[in-house]
Amino acid sequence: MHLSVTPETTLRCAALAVTLAPAAGGRITSLSSVGTAGEPIDWLVPLADTVRATGFESTQWPKAGCYPLVPFSNRIRDGRLAGPQGRVQMPLHPGERHALHGVSQQRPWSLEQHAADRATMTYVHVAGDHGWPWAFRAEQLVELDAAGLSLSLRVSNEDSEPMPSGCGFHPYVPARFAHSLQFEACGVWPADSEFLASTPVPTGAADDYASAKALPEVECTRYYGAWNGQARMVAADGPAIELQATALQHLVLHRPGPAAYFCVEPVSHVADAANLAAARADTGWRVLAPGEAMECSLRLSVFSHSK
Repeated sequence: MHLSVTPETTLRCAALAVTLAPAAGGRITSLSSVGTAGEPIDWLVPLADTVRATGFESTQWPKAGCYPLVPFSNRIRDGRLAGPQGRVQMPLHPGERHALHGVSQQRPWSLEQHAADRATMTYVHVAGDHGWPWAFRAEQLVELDAAGLSLSLRVSNEDSEPMPSGCGFHPYVPARFAHSLQFEACGVWPADSEFLASTPVPTGAADDYASAKALPEVECTRYYGAWNGQARMVAADGPAIELQATALQHLVLHRPGPAAYFCVEPVSHVADAANLAAARADTGWRVLAPGEAMECSLRLSVFSHSK
């Protein structure tokens, strides 16, 4: 499916502006401000103008902005998961042996409400679309204030059967903020050669960011559990980003190498939780009864100069 970026909607408050593209998977395409000296600051990697003009294929999404992860985050091994009525086969991501990053960010959302500093985007999933058998509704509330951006996500099972589910957010952070990274998590689920989570271990020195340090300029993918919901990133020249998440106890840290971005993804469950949950109770995977909903939120506060 080809997704269009237009029309975009821009919210503004004081020096901050956030741009939304509901038709492009409920995606935020930019978050920017003007610094005290008049300099522009990108707090998320902005979507390229060429992509804005032409759109993109849903399975080849641009590495920019921030999008919601619904109804699951990261990978499901071989695209197979156990549902209440038996095994489910999801479409495999091109070039991979696994399903990746849910359904909703590959489908158009709708802009339901829009004010100067807030908007609501919704996605209504028809049972069976893109291989996901259950009907559900996702609602994303975006609110902007002078100090940052707040995202709230609600996923409701509208099917007649129980639905396995997860959710989260996938922001792309400019590389300059990798100068200093700090967060606390009690364990790491090591990624195997196919980026699937394995048995968790206590956080070791190399993966411990409880004390702020630079993110190495090499490829890394880490799945953290028992995260306290807070993270802080600081650029060398002072601007800083703070994350505060609720109902998202897992964190994905990803950097593809010395590239233009890295990802700090607050999520409800570990990669391949759909299968790992059969043997473990700490994966974060949920099963929603008909009519039940799960909610999560992410606050992104910005500071033009490090406090």
